[in-house]
Amino acid sequence: MDQRARSLRQYAARDNLAARQGVYRWQEDPVDLPAVAADLLRDVRGAVLDIGCGPGRHTAHLRAHRPDLRVIPMDLSASMAGEARADVCALPLRTASVDAALAMHMLYHAPDIPAAIAELRRVIRPGGVLVAATNGHDDKPELDALWTDSVRELTGAPPPPLFREPRRFTVDDGPVLRAAFAEVEVVRYERPVLIPDADAVIAYVDSIRDGMDLPAGLDWSAFIEVAAARVRHTIARDGVFRLTGRFGVFACR
Repeated sequence: MDQRARSLRQYAARDNLAARQGVYRWQEDPVDLPAVAADLLRDVRGAVLDIGCGPGRHTAHLRAHRPDLRVIPMDLSASMAGEARADVCALPLRTASVDAALAMHMLYHAPDIPAAIAELRRVIRPGGVLVAATNGHDDKPELDALWTDSVRELTGAPPPPLFREPRRFTVDDGPVLRAAFAEVEVVRYERPVLIPDADAVIAYVDSIRDGMDLPAGLDWSAFIEVAAARVRHTIARDGVFRLTGRFGVFACR
């Protein structure tokens, strides 16, 4: 499955994204990313592109708190809140037509990440800003352990490394952004997510199934059954299932 098809399949409906975002209600010392992004746009006037807008959290926040801005939400998936469908690698916008762009947890979906960044640079006016959020390479290592232990239990052999789509573009990939932007700054965060609800963890894992390549002959239902048992055991023992969230926000000018 190519990268574009993988992304479209994951977001054909909003359920997968809702399952992923839902666990963050248990984040310790939560980070309000829409507010962080809005603060980075405090000096911006004019048009702001929200590419990969998803269900529209960032667009809604900006429209509520910065009614002076003209926010343009776009998304590749028709199920999301975009007012137009758009591929970040081929934006339907004129050169230098927006004053800023948001790319929040979405650049790792692009089939060609450098091309996507170059395209964002093209549509942002000189002096404008790109705000891009993404995860750390070591984000949620507990998912890797759950994958490894569950597959080993089923097959008796260590599995190949878990493919995690966000690792295609992480907070360590500033050099890719610097190829298009003269100034690149990043703020990093680490926040534990302490989940007391096994069903929420299992729904999260199930939501990323299209990004997980099971070994040949292994059925997803068998994997999720074993993984769920491990999650329930952990919560019965510890009271919570911990996910260590590591992520960051770039400001590029």
